[in-house]
Amino acid sequence: MFLEVIIENNEGEVPSVEDLAEWAGTYGLTMPVLADAESIIYSFATGGSIGLPYSVLLDRGAVVDEVGTASVSDMDDLLGG
Repeated sequence: MFLEVIIENNEGEVPSVEDLAEWAGTYGLTMPVLADAESIIYSFATGGSIGLPYSVLLDRGAVVDEVGTASVSDMDDLLGG
């Protein structure tokens, strides 16, 4: 399953439900769009030299399996699709 996580809205604040719905609508996303309310993804992604956008693939045990910038096609390949 793919999830989209938004780290902040245009004002640099935690995204509201409305912000998430607008993001999904603007980009035609059909996957769940979540807010990074506790800045967990943000601190993980910006803690080194990786930067954003940022992709993380978790295995079935919720262990990080792949990290970096990946397209949907790349992620599909990683998932064996």
